[in-house]
Amino acid sequence: MSVKDHVADANAKAAAAHDAAYARLGEELAARGLDAGELAGKAAAFRVAVPSWGVGTGGTRFARFPGPGEPSTVHEKLRDCAVINDLTRITPGISPHIPWDMVDDFAALRAEAKELGLHFDAVNSNTFQDSPGQEHSYKFGSLTHVDAAVRRQAVEHNLRCMEIGQQMGSDALTVWIADGSNFPGQHSIAGAFERYLASMKEICAGAPANWRIYVEYKLFEPAFYSTVICDWGTSLMAAQELTLATTRRTPTSRRSSRGCWPPASWAASTSTRTATATTTSTAARSTLTACF
Repeated sequence: MSVKDHVADANAKAAAAHDAAYARLGEELAARGLDAGELAGKAAAFRVAVPSWGVGTGGTRFARFPGPGEPSTVHEKLRDCAVINDLTRITPGISPHIPWDMVDDFAALRAEAKELGLHFDAVNSNTFQDSPGQEHSYKFGSLTHVDAAVRRQAVEHNLRCMEIGQQMGSDALTVWIADGSNFPGQHSIAGAFERYLASMKEICAGAPANWRIYVEYKLFEPAFYSTVICDWGTSLMAAQELTLATTRRTPTSRRSSRGCWPPASWAASTSTRTATATTTSTAARSTLTACF
């Protein structure tokens, strides 16, 4: 019996009790001026994108503990994500990770996901570890590295991630960096943040039209002393600055016309473009105000 058959069988057995409970809830909500059907519709429309690496076995700073049945390829990850969606019905989106999910044919991977009832959400770039054949190391930083050649490599990787995302049908990029310092005086905290902004402006300038760029932070990792994008405050400052930088440009050249512009639906509701921002937390992506 398939997962869908198991779910259908379980739902059929619980249908009578569920319908009765839903009817009682509807009466209670109606007494408070609320419509159960409207609320149920909003709940049914809720969606969560499952990170492709989330179906594998996680680890700690000291070791990784693999388990039986753990997916070893992106194709196996897709099948596991399909099972999650069969059970929850709210996770048709997958957030891929590059280079962990690299394949030779991304269009074929997109078709494979579609057959499973899935689609690709925001692409996650990886500049927090070195990959085979990589020219410059990220040991001492990526987008904020003091060496311009390392920063250029990290920027180019993010641009490549967006090109891959287009092939998979994605329209967003999530950027998380591990850059930071492990003891006082190792680097300039303000200088690193300025280099981050400069690198991110290049990434935004190379974004396809109508794409979203997410700035992700982690509160307590990975650096021991300071992390460049360490909390919602630094994420918000970065997002606001990047918003202002992109909206100042006039889309006359090929490069500027591909910037991170707000969707027309937002601009239509106001006479001026307000600096807005989206940041992401460790546990889940959450919008502070709006995408930039």
